[in-house]
Amino acid sequence: MTMTMRNNLVLAVAMLGGCVTAPGDGGPSEIPRLTGNALMPAQLAETAVTTAVLDATSAAAMTPSLAAVKVLDYAVGCALASTQSITFTTNGSTYTVAGEMGIAPGWVTAGLSPAEASWVSACVLSRVNFAGVMVSISDRGAATGLDASAAELAGYQVEEGAFWGNVFADLGPLAPYSCDGVDQAANDTYGDLPLRQCAQPDGVPGSNLSPCGMHYAGLCSDVCATSAPYAGCVFPGETAADSVVTTFLAGTPQ
Repeated sequence: MTMTMRNNLVLAVAMLGGCVTAPGDGGPSEIPRLTGNALMPAQLAETAVTTAVLDATSAAAMTPSLAAVKVLDYAVGCALASTQSITFTTNGSTYTVAGEMGIAPGWVTAGLSPAEASWVSACVLSRVNFAGVMVSISDRGAATGLDASAAELAGYQVEEGAFWGNVFADLGPLAPYSCDGVDQAANDTYGDLPLRQCAQPDGVPGSNLSPCGMHYAGLCSDVCATSAPYAGCVFPGETAADSVVTTFLAGTPQ
């Protein structure tokens, strides 16, 4: 299933003394949940995920802050299958984060390969949401776990854009890239597109960034080697990326 609606996460456990605040959530909750596609750019900036084999010890090391917990949740959701989860304790709270898409289910037994890390990174970047609210998206690409069902193809036809780069701290600095899809470029006020915005230019003269701070490469149709779902996308002056996730939103193009 490639439709990423992350509202099924977690649960955890109580801190001594009472309620726990959910990552990215403004108030207290007895059951913190990491909801939907609501990973915000500022939270992504605190990524501490690594490619080390995923277990309780490494997960705790990857989550020095609540924002880092949320990034790990999305990384696990991208990498592990729906039958998998990982439980860890950090900063006095215990979390169980669940798999969803199954791009790299072997992460629980071995460190991620460079190719797996690239695909998981692209998936995580595709789920960054400028508005910080839950938006259902369809992630598509050539990796396992990103093949869309017939129902998904029919229900999610609004092409937002594509994403690639790196979110793993042991592989270098955070490096998010995006390009603008045909439907967003045509009308970025349509449907749920205003709630996303990370694949489009920020409109600042001379800028090469998206509103989310990602490196904006241009129109996907210009900078990628294939049609959607895109591959071989390149930011000017850099090497083309084959691990690219293309996002579609609910509805049909205008």
